[in-house]
Amino acid sequence: MRIVMTVLAIVVVVFGLFSASVVVWGSWWRVLDMPTAEEWSAFFGASALVALGFAWYQIRQVDQSNKALIASNELGRQVNIEAVRPRVQVALEPTRFVQNNRGAPVEGTLHIAVRNIGVSPAHDVCLRVSPPFTSLEKYFKPGRMGAHFAEINGAFGGEVSFRTLHPGNTYVWFLGQVPGLFDDRSGIPRRWEVEAEYGGTVSSEPFREKFILDLDVEKRIELPVDPLVRIGRDIEIVGSKLEAIKGVVSRKLALSDEAVEALGRRDLRGRLASTRRRRTPSWLRKRR
Repeated sequence: MRIVMTVLAIVVVVFGLFSASVVVWGSWWRVLDMPTAEEWSAFFGASALVALGFAWYQIRQVDQSNKALIASNELGRQVNIEAVRPRVQVALEPTRFVQNNRGAPVEGTLHIAVRNIGVSPAHDVCLRVSPPFTSLEKYFKPGRMGAHFAEINGAFGGEVSFRTLHPGNTYVWFLGQVPGLFDDRSGIPRRWEVEAEYGGTVSSEPFREKFILDLDVEKRIELPVDPLVRIGRDIEIVGSKLEAIKGVVSRKLALSDEAVEALGRRDLRGRLASTRRRRTPSWLRKRR
Protein backbone atom coordinates (compact mmCIF):
# COMPACT_ATOMS: atom_id res chain seq x y z
CA MET A 1 0.00 0.00 0.00
CA ARG A 2 2.86 2.39 0.72
CA ILE A 3 4.26 1.80 -2.77
CA VAL A 4 0.89 2.59 -4.38
CA MET A 5 0.56 5.83 -2.44
CA THR A 6 4.11 6.81 -3.40
CA VAL A 7 3.45 6.22 -7.10
CA LEU A 8 0.20 8.17 -6.97
CA ALA A 9 1.94 11.03 -5.19
CA ILE A 10 4.63 11.16 -7.87
CA VAL A 11 2.01 11.21 -10.63
CA VAL A 12 0.09 14.02 -8.89
CA VAL A 13 3.25 16.05 -8.36
CA VAL A 14 4.32 15.68 -12.01
CA PHE A 15 0.86 16.59 -13.22
CA GLY A 16 0.78 19.60 -10.90
CA LEU A 17 4.17 20.82 -12.14
CA PHE A 18 3.00 20.41 -15.71
CA SER A 19 -0.18 22.39 -15.01
CA ALA A 20 1.81 25.13 -13.26
CA SER A 21 4.16 25.35 -16.24
CA VAL A 22 1.16 25.85 -18.50
CA VAL A 23 -0.07 28.71 -16.33
CA VAL A 24 3.35 30.36 -16.29
CA TRP A 25 4.59 29.76 -19.81
CA GLY A 26 1.47 28.84 -21.66
CA SER A 27 1.46 26.01 -24.11
CA TRP A 28 5.23 25.68 -24.06
CA TRP A 29 5.15 22.16 -25.43
CA ARG A 30 3.54 23.26 -28.67
CA VAL A 31 6.72 23.06 -30.65
CA LEU A 32 7.01 21.63 -34.10
CA ASP A 33 6.78 17.83 -34.07
CA MET A 34 6.08 17.80 -30.27
CA PRO A 35 3.08 15.89 -28.81
CA THR A 36 -0.25 17.65 -28.53
CA ALA A 37 -2.09 18.20 -25.25
CA GLU A 38 -4.21 15.08 -25.80
CA GLU A 39 -1.12 13.03 -26.53
CA TRP A 40 0.59 14.33 -23.39
CA SER A 41 -2.53 13.40 -21.37
CA ALA A 42 -2.55 9.94 -22.86
CA PHE A 43 1.17 9.59 -22.11
CA PHE A 44 0.72 10.54 -18.46
CA GLY A 45 -2.29 8.25 -18.16
CA ALA A 46 -0.36 5.33 -19.62
CA SER A 47 2.58 6.09 -17.33
CA ALA A 48 0.24 6.05 -14.34
CA LEU A 49 -1.22 2.70 -15.40
CA VAL A 50 2.27 1.21 -15.85
CA ALA A 51 3.31 2.53 -12.44
CA LEU A 52 0.18 1.09 -10.83
CA GLY A 53 0.81 -2.27 -12.51
CA PHE A 54 4.38 -2.33 -11.24
CA ALA A 55 3.20 -1.37 -7.76
CA TRP A 56 0.61 -4.17 -7.81
CA TYR A 57 3.32 -6.66 -8.83
CA GLN A 58 5.56 -5.53 -5.98
CA ILE A 59 2.69 -5.76 -3.51
CA ARG A 60 1.88 -9.27 -4.71
CA GLN A 61 5.51 -10.35 -4.32
CA VAL A 62 5.69 -8.90 -0.81
CA ASP A 63 2.39 -10.59 0.12
CA GLN A 64 3.61 -13.98 -1.12
CA SER A 65 6.89 -13.52 0.73
CA ASN A 66 5.01 -12.72 3.94
CA LYS A 67 2.78 -15.78 3.52
CA ALA A 68 5.82 -18.00 2.94
CA LEU A 69 7.48 -16.55 6.04
CA ILE A 70 4.35 -17.17 8.12
CA ALA A 71 4.14 -20.76 6.83
CA SER A 72 7.82 -21.31 7.61
CA ASN A 73 7.38 -19.96 11.14
CA GLU A 74 4.33 -22.17 11.66
CA LEU A 75 6.23 -25.20 10.40
CA GLY A 76 9.11 -24.43 12.75
CA ARG A 77 6.65 -24.10 15.63
CA GLN A 78 5.07 -27.46 14.77
CA VAL A 79 8.51 -29.09 14.59
CA ASN A 80 9.39 -27.71 18.02
CA ILE A 81 6.08 -28.95 19.43
CA GLU A 82 6.58 -32.42 17.95
CA ALA A 83 10.05 -32.58 19.47
CA VAL A 84 8.90 -31.92 23.05
CA ARG A 85 5.23 -32.94 23.07
CA PRO A 86 3.76 -35.88 25.02
CA ARG A 87 2.77 -38.90 22.96
CA VAL A 88 0.26 -41.38 24.38
CA GLN A 89 0.29 -44.86 22.86
CA VAL A 90 -2.29 -47.63 23.29
CA ALA A 91 -1.34 -51.12 22.12
CA LEU A 92 -1.71 -54.84 22.72
CA GLU A 93 1.43 -56.07 24.47
CA PRO A 94 2.14 -59.83 24.44
CA THR A 95 4.59 -61.31 26.95
CA ARG A 96 6.13 -64.72 26.26
CA PHE A 97 6.59 -67.39 28.89
CA VAL A 98 10.16 -68.74 29.10
CA GLN A 99 9.79 -72.51 28.96
CA ASN A 100 12.39 -74.97 30.27
CA ASN A 101 12.28 -76.80 26.96
CA ARG A 102 13.54 -74.66 24.10
CA GLY A 103 11.33 -76.48 21.62
CA ALA A 104 8.11 -76.08 23.62
CA PRO A 105 5.13 -74.29 21.98
CA VAL A 106 5.09 -70.51 22.35
CA GLU A 107 2.77 -69.37 25.14
CA GLY A 108 2.31 -66.09 26.95
CA THR A 109 -0.08 -63.41 28.15
CA LEU A 110 -1.68 -60.50 26.31
CA HIS A 111 -2.13 -57.11 27.98
CA ILE A 112 -3.67 -53.78 27.03
CA ALA A 113 -0.90 -51.22 27.50
CA VAL A 114 -1.16 -47.43 27.79
CA ARG A 115 2.12 -45.54 27.89
CA ASN A 116 3.59 -42.10 27.28
CA ILE A 117 6.46 -42.43 24.79
CA GLY A 118 6.95 -38.66 24.51
CA VAL A 119 9.33 -36.40 26.42
CA SER A 120 6.84 -34.34 28.45
CA PRO A 121 3.86 -35.24 30.67
CA ALA A 122 0.40 -35.76 29.18
CA HIS A 123 -2.48 -34.17 31.08
CA ASP A 124 -6.17 -35.09 31.29
CA VAL A 125 -5.87 -38.25 29.19
CA CYS A 126 -9.26 -39.40 27.85
CA LEU A 127 -9.61 -42.84 26.24
CA ARG A 128 -12.52 -44.24 24.23
CA VAL A 129 -12.83 -47.80 22.89
CA SER A 130 -15.27 -49.39 20.45
CA PRO A 131 -16.45 -52.11 20.92
CA PRO A 132 -15.86 -52.65 24.65
CA PHE A 133 -13.03 -54.96 25.67
CA THR A 134 -13.85 -58.55 26.57
CA SER A 135 -12.14 -61.96 26.66
CA LEU A 136 -12.69 -65.65 27.45
CA GLU A 137 -14.05 -66.84 30.79
CA LYS A 138 -11.44 -69.60 31.10
CA TYR A 139 -8.68 -67.08 31.82
CA PHE A 140 -10.41 -65.78 34.96
CA LYS A 141 -11.69 -67.14 38.23
CA PRO A 142 -15.45 -67.80 38.23
CA GLY A 143 -17.38 -64.53 38.37
CA ARG A 144 -14.31 -62.30 38.15
CA MET A 145 -14.24 -61.46 34.43
CA GLY A 146 -17.22 -59.09 34.56
CA ALA A 147 -15.72 -56.91 37.28
CA HIS A 148 -12.32 -56.98 35.59
CA PHE A 149 -13.60 -55.69 32.26
CA ALA A 150 -15.99 -53.27 33.91
CA GLU A 151 -12.92 -51.57 35.36
CA ILE A 152 -11.09 -51.61 32.01
CA ASN A 153 -14.03 -50.29 29.98
CA GLY A 154 -14.59 -47.65 32.63
CA ALA A 155 -11.06 -46.40 32.04
CA PHE A 156 -11.80 -46.38 28.29
CA GLY A 157 -15.23 -44.79 28.63
CA GLY A 158 -14.39 -41.28 27.43
CA GLU A 159 -13.76 -39.67 30.80
CA VAL A 160 -10.39 -38.54 32.12
CA SER A 161 -8.47 -41.74 32.90
CA PHE A 162 -5.15 -40.15 33.91
CA ARG A 163 -4.78 -36.63 35.23
CA THR A 164 -1.07 -36.85 34.48
CA LEU A 165 0.76 -39.52 32.50
CA HIS A 166 4.50 -39.04 32.88
CA PRO A 167 7.03 -39.99 30.17
CA GLY A 168 8.07 -43.63 30.33
CA ASN A 169 5.15 -44.70 32.54
CA THR A 170 3.17 -47.74 31.38
CA TYR A 171 -0.19 -49.02 32.65
CA VAL A 172 -1.35 -52.52 31.67
CA TRP A 173 -4.55 -54.55 31.98
CA PHE A 174 -4.75 -58.31 31.51
CA LEU A 175 -6.69 -59.32 28.37
CA GLY A 176 -6.01 -63.07 28.06
CA GLN A 177 -3.48 -65.74 27.19
CA VAL A 178 -1.94 -66.54 23.83
CA PRO A 179 -2.09 -68.41 21.54
CA GLY A 180 -5.52 -69.40 22.88
CA LEU A 181 -6.92 -65.88 22.46
CA PHE A 182 -5.44 -65.58 18.96
CA ASP A 183 -6.98 -68.88 17.81
CA ASP A 184 -10.39 -68.40 19.44
CA ARG A 185 -13.42 -68.35 17.15
CA SER A 186 -16.18 -68.12 19.75
CA GLY A 187 -17.28 -64.67 18.58
CA ILE A 188 -15.46 -62.24 20.89
CA PRO A 189 -14.30 -59.04 19.13
CA ARG A 190 -10.96 -59.36 17.39
CA ARG A 191 -10.49 -55.67 16.56
CA TRP A 192 -10.87 -52.57 18.72
CA GLU A 193 -10.59 -48.88 17.86
CA VAL A 194 -9.21 -46.66 20.60
CA GLU A 195 -9.24 -42.86 20.52
CA ALA A 196 -6.98 -40.89 22.85
CA GLU A 197 -7.28 -37.19 23.61
CA TYR A 198 -4.90 -35.39 25.94
CA GLY A 199 -3.19 -32.08 26.56
CA GLY A 200 0.34 -30.91 27.14
CA THR A 201 2.30 -27.92 28.33
CA VAL A 202 3.73 -27.14 24.87
CA SER A 203 0.42 -26.42 23.13
CA SER A 204 -2.95 -25.00 24.06
CA GLU A 205 -4.67 -27.32 21.58
CA PRO A 206 -5.36 -30.94 22.65
CA PHE A 207 -3.63 -33.83 20.91
CA ARG A 208 -5.73 -36.60 19.36
CA GLU A 209 -4.59 -40.08 18.41
CA LYS A 210 -6.37 -43.14 17.00
CA PHE A 211 -5.17 -46.72 17.47
CA ILE A 212 -6.30 -50.03 15.99
CA LEU A 213 -5.83 -53.10 18.23
CA ASP A 214 -6.17 -56.19 16.03
CA LEU A 215 -5.69 -59.75 17.28
CA ASP A 216 -5.16 -61.08 13.75
CA VAL A 217 -2.27 -58.66 13.30
CA GLU A 218 -0.72 -59.32 16.70
CA LYS A 219 -0.72 -63.11 16.18
CA ARG A 220 1.75 -62.72 13.29
CA ILE A 221 4.27 -60.77 15.36
CA GLU A 222 7.26 -62.78 16.55
CA LEU A 223 7.72 -63.00 20.31
CA PRO A 224 11.46 -63.31 20.97
CA VAL A 225 12.78 -64.19 24.40
CA ASP A 226 15.19 -61.83 26.10
CA PRO A 227 18.63 -63.47 25.66
CA LEU A 228 19.61 -62.77 29.27
CA VAL A 229 16.39 -64.35 30.52
CA ARG A 230 16.97 -67.39 28.29
CA ILE A 231 20.56 -67.78 29.50
CA GLY A 232 19.44 -67.44 33.11
CA ARG A 233 16.80 -70.13 32.63
CA ASP A 234 19.36 -72.45 30.95
CA ILE A 235 21.75 -71.97 33.88
CA GLU A 236 18.92 -72.73 36.28
CA ILE A 237 18.11 -75.93 34.37
CA VAL A 238 21.77 -77.02 34.39
CA GLY A 239 21.95 -76.36 38.13
CA SER A 240 18.84 -78.45 38.70
CA LYS A 241 20.30 -81.31 36.67
CA LEU A 242 23.54 -81.19 38.65
CA GLU A 243 21.63 -81.22 41.93
CA ALA A 244 19.66 -84.23 40.71
CA ILE A 245 22.77 -86.29 39.86
CA LYS A 246 24.89 -85.10 42.78
CA GLY A 247 23.80 -87.89 45.13
CA VAL A 248 24.21 -90.58 42.48
CA VAL A 249 27.78 -89.52 41.66
CA SER A 250 28.83 -89.41 45.31
CA ARG A 251 27.48 -92.92 45.99
CA LYS A 252 29.31 -94.40 43.01
CA LEU A 253 32.63 -92.89 44.03
CA ALA A 254 32.36 -93.63 47.78
CA LEU A 255 34.86 -96.20 49.27
CA SER A 256 33.99 -98.83 51.83
CA ASP A 257 35.28 -98.63 55.41
CA GLU A 258 37.62 -101.61 54.84
CA ALA A 259 39.19 -99.97 51.79
CA VAL A 260 39.71 -96.73 53.67
CA GLU A 261 41.36 -98.64 56.57
CA ALA A 262 43.64 -100.60 54.20
CA LEU A 263 44.70 -97.43 52.42
CA GLY A 264 45.40 -95.83 55.77
CA ARG A 265 47.68 -98.71 56.90
CA ARG A 266 49.53 -98.68 53.58
CA ASP A 267 50.08 -94.96 53.80
CA LEU A 268 51.29 -95.29 57.40
CA ARG A 269 53.89 -97.94 56.45
CA GLY A 270 55.16 -95.76 53.64
CA ARG A 271 55.56 -92.77 55.95
CA LEU A 272 57.47 -94.87 58.56
CA ALA A 273 59.86 -96.26 55.93
CA SER A 274 60.53 -92.81 54.60
CA THR A 275 61.23 -91.53 58.11
CA ARG A 276 63.74 -94.30 58.77
CA ARG A 277 65.56 -93.57 55.52
CA ARG A 278 65.84 -89.90 56.40
CA ARG A 279 67.22 -90.64 59.91
CA THR A 280 69.86 -93.25 58.81
CA PRO A 281 73.33 -91.73 58.09
CA SER A 282 74.39 -91.71 54.49
CA TRP A 283 77.59 -93.77 55.13
CA LEU A 284 75.50 -96.48 56.80
CA ARG A 285 72.98 -96.60 53.94
CA LYS A 286 75.89 -97.08 51.50
CA ARG A 287 77.31 -99.98 53.51
CA ARG A 288 73.97 -101.63 53.59
